[in-house]
Amino acid sequence: MKNIQLSALAILFLLLTACQENLEKAIPQATCSFANVVHPRAAQYQRIVDKFMQAGAVGVSITIKTPEGIWSTTAGKADLPNNINLSPCHTLGIGSISKTVSAATILKLQEEGKLHIDDLASKYLLSDEYTKHISNLDKATIRHLLQHTSGIRDYLGIGGVLNIHNQSVKAQSAKENLRTIFDKKALFEVGSQWSYSNTNYLILALIIENITGKSAYEVVTEKIIQPLHLQNTYASSTRPASLSRGYYDSFNNGMMRDLTKFDYYAVGGQDMLDGGLVSNSYDLAIFMESLKTHQLLKPSSVALMETPTNLQIDDIPENLSYIKDYGLGLFLLDIDGKKGIGHGGNVHCFNGVAYYFPAQKVSIAILLNSYSKKLDEVLYDKETLKMAF
Repeated sequence: MKNIQLSALAILFLLLTACQENLEKAIPQATCSFANVVHPRAAQYQRIVDKFMQAGAVGVSITIKTPEGIWSTTAGKADLPNNINLSPCHTLGIGSISKTVSAATILKLQEEGKLHIDDLASKYLLSDEYTKHISNLDKATIRHLLQHTSGIRDYLGIGGVLNIHNQSVKAQSAKENLRTIFDKKALFEVGSQWSYSNTNYLILALIIENITGKSAYEVVTEKIIQPLHLQNTYASSTRPASLSRGYYDSFNNGMMRDLTKFDYYAVGGQDMLDGGLVSNSYDLAIFMESLKTHQLLKPSSVALMETPTNLQIDDIPENLSYIKDYGLGLFLLDIDGKKGIGHGGNVHCFNGVAYYFPAQKVSIAILLNSYSKKLDEVLYDKETLKMAF
């Protein structure tokens, strides 16, 4: 579900090297007109907010959209030292939820006749540099990349995470990050297994750039963000002024440390479609609903996104048994018979989920500007999600 999985060694390194960032400039107090707590289930939804705050969240942004209306609210702080409240218009890093936006962009380009997802990915790469040096890329289709069945190694292994924390890597582009896995062995034969790899979506960024002549971020903005009028969603290597600070409970003792810069180092570069987008819960709830209500893609494209791999998802822990499979940039969910689609994501400090349940017409998006093991458990707890119905 996450954009970065920190190993025990990486966490230890973080504890030894991370320090409080010098906050020379406070983030602005953002204001929004769409905040709405007038909903027949407002009291029920407020209990979700309370769960996160009781678990130690610095700030949380939640939007739930149902046939009765939109409930969107925030709690906590966007900036602790400067005592700035987190408002509905503050933005947060969305981590791997970016992959769903990126997959929708690829399907949009297919609708326009610019690619086909069952073509070899190498067909759309102008240079053979990446095909020669990334194992399996000569055999993987765009579909394999979208569904994590390419077998291509993840650039965010233990070495990649350590490089971020020792600050030898700072906001590298998709192209730069891809070169870090050159000539490294693939994990398995293409299409034979499923393994979550952020690398897949960096290759997709190159494909988008090559066939459009524009940066992948520009295309995501043109094809997804602008048509849906997502006013607080950004695909850019320049962070918006509305971006909240990010906090990490390094010792799992309730003491949050500002590690915003590590989030930027990890995904702040150009065209980081694996986890670099910034948004708020309101926009994500609208986006997720738009997929199933065909405001963005044709029904046939959405059906492709929902096509399961029918392979074992080894990386899913037992408490996430409601995750049944992976489609194209989407996890396929079943919460006590309520079937949904969506994605989760985290990059160091920021953590969140964005789901849509079509039968119930319920869209839920939760974003946190702080990470701890306890918060992670609340976020992915089935009982938390059930409170949205």
